[in-house]
This record gives sequence, C-alpha cells and structure tokens, in this order.
Amino acid sequence: MSGNVTIFMVGVIVALLSLFSFSSNHLQKLSNWLLFSRYAPFVTLGIGGMAFLINVFYLNIADFGEYKFILLILFAMIILLSFFKMRELLSIRGLAILLLVCSKAMLDNIYCEPILGKNYFVSFVYLVIILSMLIGSMPYLLRDFLDFLIKSKVSRVILGTFLIIWGILLTSLPFGKIGCLIR
Repeated sequence: MSGNVTIFMVGVIVALLSLFSFSSNHLQKLSNWLLFSRYAPFVTLGIGGMAFLINVFYLNIADFGEYKFILLILFAMIILLSFFKMRELLSIRGLAILLLVCSKAMLDNIYCEPILGKNYFVSFVYLVIILSMLIGSMPYLLRDFLDFLIKSKVSRVILGTFLIIWGILLTSLPFGKIGCLIR
C-alpha cells in the first residue's frame, strides 16, 4: 500500500472517530466495553499481542535477531500469563499495544516516500505513540479521561473538533494542491 493511501485512510478513521467522540452515549458504551467486558481483553490484547509477536518473529540480526526465538517465547509467555494474573484494565493495555503496533506499521509504510505534508502525519503518529505509551503504563488515566469526557460536553466538543480538523488535514494531504498549501 502506498504512503498516500495510508495517510488518506488514517485521516478518514480519525474523522470518523471525531464523530464518535461527540456523543456521551457512545463514549459510555466504549468505556463499559473496555472496563467491564469479559471479551475486550481477548480482542485488544489478543490482536495487539499477536501483531507484536509477528514483529518479533521478523526481527533482523541488527535488532536482536539472533535472540528472536528466546524473545518470542518470553513475550508469548508474558502475554498468556497476563490473561490470568493481571486482569485489571488489561483491555486498555491491549489497546495501547495495538496502537503502538499500528503506529509502527504506519511509519514503516511512509518511510522514504516523497509525500507532501508528511511532517503533519508523522507528528500525528508520534502523538499517538506518546499517548499509547502513557495509557499502557498507566491505564487508569484512560479510564478517568473517558469518565471526564462523558460528564463534560465542552471537552467532548473540543476533542471532537480537534480530531475532525486533524482528520480533514490528513485526508487532504495526499491530494497535491491542498497538500502544497499546508506544506
């Protein structure tokens, strides 16, 4: 997939998430699913963990590739044992892993491609990486942030407006004339 298609698809997803963030009912359903569903950890950590293990399997020699089978077994054990020993807020940690793996894929896809306005996309991806590392290490912050958004209409509007602006910006980047204006 080319880098322009990746940027366009991420822009569309961000714009759709912005529409999702305006409704407190949708945020309440998301919060309930992440915090109280029995299946949410299996979905988020299962998909994110498998994608992470695939990345570990394809490590190069320069990236600890000679130890990849030891790392693969070690990380697979950690992922499996976390389903039994660390159930609290596990779906949020799985979401953080999934965001990190997706961010790596997005950055790998646009690497060394001459794309207009690529810095806006890369800065957005780095913001996602920082936020996912933050919620991965302290998952209660996302729980508290979702509760805050559910209660505060002004914050939902501000977040939704920010996301829709970024979504429109990212969606318009692959198209040359618009991309030249914001370059």
